[in-house]
Amino acid sequence: MTSPDLASLDAFLARVVELSPAQFDAVRAAGRAIGPARRIAARKAAKLSASEFSPLDTRVRDRLQPHSAELMAFGDGALAAAVADTLFAAHAKAFGERLSVEEREILLQPFAAVLEVD
Repeated sequence: MTSPDLASLDAFLARVVELSPAQFDAVRAAGRAIGPARRIAARKAAKLSASEFSPLDTRVRDRLQPHSAELMAFGDGALAAAVADTLFAAHAKAFGERLSVEEREILLQPFAAVLEVD
């Protein structure tokens, strides 16, 4: 198994935590436009083991936790959607070498509306 690209992931997360709830809502809408089936298939293509997924999940949740009250106040499901959308993109940032160009794009595209994502 390959090691995660933590530098790329951390740089991405540093930008993500600066997003407003309205920007996260734009990410959520962009993700819905792509469709859950395509996003789930792309995420699964990374083939993360439990020992790879758990620290990735923790890293994303720990970074978003300070913003949880603001996101929860924004509306129903805003916090859960922010975590899920960020976690999808985190797969591409941390384990992008396991993904095709198309799969990586599917996972990162929702953030393109609010961030310049490479």
